[in-house]
Amino acid sequence: MSIMEGFKGNIDDYINAPRRSGGKWVPHFLIDFDKDNCISCCRCIKVCPGGVYGLEDEGDKMIIRIESMDDCIGDMSCEKVCPKNKTMHLHKFAPLTK
Repeated sequence: MSIMEGFKGNIDDYINAPRRSGGKWVPHFLIDFDKDNCISCCRCIKVCPGGVYGLEDEGDKMIIRIESMDDCIGDMSCEKVCPKNKTMHLHKFAPLTK
């Protein structure tokens, strides 16, 4: 089940979590992952509270793969810790519809 199950309408009706700065926190959910350029440091696996990522054995090396994109909570922690670059984990506000 997706965390966005049943989402309809304006994001302002759902997101009310203020930041310390006073701004509004808006989740940006994972929409894609560039596994070809990934260096498999596993930092995204360690910080992801939703368990979105996993490891896959490709014979001579382990690679990171997406296990459950629907479990993304939109905090972008994976993007923040990625040493490669910030385009490895692509996020945006994208309500899921069924």
